Amino acid sequence: MAQVRVREVVGALKVVDSDALLSPMVLERIVNAVMRSIEASREDEKRRRSDVRIGACSDDCEEAQS
Repeated sequence: MAQVRVREVVGALKVVDSDALLSPMVLERIVNAVMRSIEASREDEKRRRSDVRIGACSDDCEEAQS
């Protein structure tokens, strides 16, 4: 076994947030999942409004009455 003695080390150290180490592909998947969830929530809200509405008034009609 050989011994090596190092007298001086020169290097660079970059401190980063370990939670921010997402690859672009993973980040894109997360964004797409959030966008799908938002759209699903909007569709659920539209269906809920349709279920509780009396009559055949559309969203355009509802906005005009406001």
